Amino acid sequence: VPLIPRHYSTVSVSIARYPANIEEEDRVRINTEFASAIRGILTEAYGRPPNRADVNEYVILRSGQGCSSCVCVTKPPAGHPCTQFTALWIAARLVVWALASERCDVRAGLDGGMVQTVFDAYNLPDVKGEAIESAARIMDCALPGQVLANWETFVKPLESPANQRTLSSRLFYRMDPVRHDIVVGRGVRAIVQSVIGQVTSHSYALGGGGGHSSSFGNLEPPEAKWYLSLNPSELSKDAETGIKVKVPPRELLQRHKRVAFVGITHDKLAKVFRQVLEEDPDHKWDRILLFFLSDEKMEWAADSIVSHAPARRLSVLNPNGFDVIKEKNVEELTMQEAETILYGTSVKGAQDADTQQSEKIQTNKAALIKSKAGARAELEELLTGKVRELRFLSYDRPFYCASYWDWEEWGGFIHVSPMIWGADPKTCPAMNYHWIGVDPGDDYVSYQDGLSSLLRVARPV
Repeated sequence: VPLIPRHYSTVSVSIARYPANIEEEDRVRINTEFASAIRGILTEAYGRPPNRADVNEYVILRSGQGCSSCVCVTKPPAGHPCTQFTALWIAARLVVWALASERCDVRAGLDGGMVQTVFDAYNLPDVKGEAIESAARIMDCALPGQVLANWETFVKPLESPANQRTLSSRLFYRMDPVRHDIVVGRGVRAIVQSVIGQVTSHSYALGGGGGHSSSFGNLEPPEAKWYLSLNPSELSKDAETGIKVKVPPRELLQRHKRVAFVGITHDKLAKVFRQVLEEDPDHKWDRILLFFLSDEKMEWAADSIVSHAPARRLSVLNPNGFDVIKEKNVEELTMQEAETILYGTSVKGAQDADTQQSEKIQTNKAALIKSKAGARAELEELLTGKVRELRFLSYDRPFYCASYWDWEEWGGFIHVSPMIWGADPKTCPAMNYHWIGVDPGDDYVSYQDGLSSLLRVARPV
């Protein structure tokens, strides 16, 4: 076995649907028949049954539950023009087998790429590679009876002039011209196409009789797997302050077309949008809403970032203060000195501290307003022509920070900063609300309604 990377065409197949209220014994029986069908199809193609120690032509990888398998093909059998053709033929035959059995449905995902041959704990050859995982993810997005193929790494090689389909293969297929963008991993996407056609079977393993031609495929849009779309909030570190500040992750901006940001100045946003456009200058968004805290209410934010001293109420802090005063020559004590002995500060000292804090708040307010204006100008220059609906809005409600990602449809989610509860976002985690069920849930809807309400009262900037 050559222990070097080789190109494999991979077909990942699984039982997508069992009969309703199936008993466990019947489920195991169907899984066993499924494995036998795979064995019979490969025996028919290569003229001999599968051998686990031989990976020169193909290798079968099975799941622990027995309801799915992955076949990695490195050498096509006689009559097949390429490994991609063989993988598609295997997928088509298994879909037809399920239809003939009338007891289950099968779905399939097709991909291609380099795979490394390794040895497992039993010292038997095995294969590992990204194409195996990717094919399984593509299959996971397929509907019952559907065959999905990676356009870049599977369809294009299959459709190349060197791999023209042959009549002797007993497989006729057509690619759906509509391509779908799906998520196949954390931050990893793939363009896929559905495959439909007819395949002729002549193996007892298919239960359909010899020489019987059957149709396969499903042209419905594939499923969007919500759990593959979820990414945790990313953290970026400010080089000057060393503080970790949460910023919208680049992958989310690449993935979602309708986004709303509610915040104070949005001075971190332009950097992330610029990263997306540097990777893909032609990237477009459908709708982006940017809510800025109004100048009039910016003092709220300025006050929240001032390091407040303890409360300066003039309450007696030193119970023995009166005795201290008695021991001194009262006539020589000024009122300020007496107040300092009793209260820890004087009225004038408290007033001076309050004045300094007020000045600090006004300084911060001016800096925030300037930062907001700069961020708005930068975002407008960056996003003009890249967004169908781009709106800059000002609000004067108590401020909070949140982001909404395709929030009006299934699969969307809402990210809410802990500032809304008065917590420090540097130490308290944020909350994410996902629409993953049939209904979005009460919490999700409440934040949806909050954004709708804010949109009604916000003013254009």
